[in-house]
Amino acid sequence: MHDRPAFRLLHGEGESIRGIAREQKASRNAVRRALVPGARDHYYRPSVSEDAEPAVREVLADYPQMVVADIAVLIDWRHSRRTLSDLVAKLRPQSVASWSAVETMPIGAIRAGVLSTSTIRCGTMTLGELKL
Repeated sequence: MHDRPAFRLLHGEGESIRGIAREQKASRNAVRRALVPGARDHYYRPSVSEDAEPAVREVLADYPQMVVADIAVLIDWRHSRRTLSDLVAKLRPQSVASWSAVETMPIGAIRAGVLSTSTIRCGTMTLGELKL
């Protein structure tokens, strides 16, 4: 983002916050945040994939071949599908290597928030005569 150490250096030389913001093409609030004691030298914001990684690892541990769309439903993913696909592609080789068929959970044991799998009972359907 911005060069926070440069903000501190200019402020230490007596430059005003407004002058630093104008010279460095940053907002005054960005300069103020950089001048707070103990502020990091570089701006950091964790990605959504970092937050979702433990949940994806857990799903892949039990079902390493599960498709990305199903993983998205299970972990309640509300962001870019491409981001989730990249995360799954990164984690899948690790889970496939450690996976064994004996440890697989039955599909009925999966629960995720308001979504759960269960048996669906359907009625019968009677078809009439088909003429070709």
